[in-house]
Amino acid sequence: MPFSTAGELLARQKQHLVTTSPDATAREALERMKEKDIGFLPVLEHGKLVGVVSERDIARGVILQHRTRVREIMTPGAHSVAPAATVPECLVLMQHERIRHLPVVKDGAVLGVLSIRDLTGSLIARHERLLRKFHDERLTLLFPYPSSY
Repeated sequence: MPFSTAGELLARQKQHLVTTSPDATAREALERMKEKDIGFLPVLEHGKLVGVVSERDIARGVILQHRTRVREIMTPGAHSVAPAATVPECLVLMQHERIRHLPVVKDGAVLGVLSIRDLTGSLIARHERLLRKFHDERLTLLFPYPSSY
């Protein structure tokens, strides 16, 4: 049973991509996050990913450093994956880089964002399917003839 890919997980998501610009204010970015009930935004300039900004970035940048533009508080050069990346590949990258959100990029365009919750949910669903399959196979081995029930 193969692992899902980043592209497959994105296709199942109901929420559309929400982004911000490096020239937006931190308040505008935070308001977008609040509207969509999310805590992370890819930062796009001329359609290209130039960084990412999270609620944590905004809190630290605005409150502690008195910065007001997304450009000043974003994390530049964000890590991303291609749609063909598998769930384990995404999780390894996220664990290694200590990040909780991962933009999915194809030909320079951001297709969407996966969270650690999306990826672990996919793993749990896969494990449940495997357990059901093993259970069914075990019953078939124990009772190979349906008429013997």
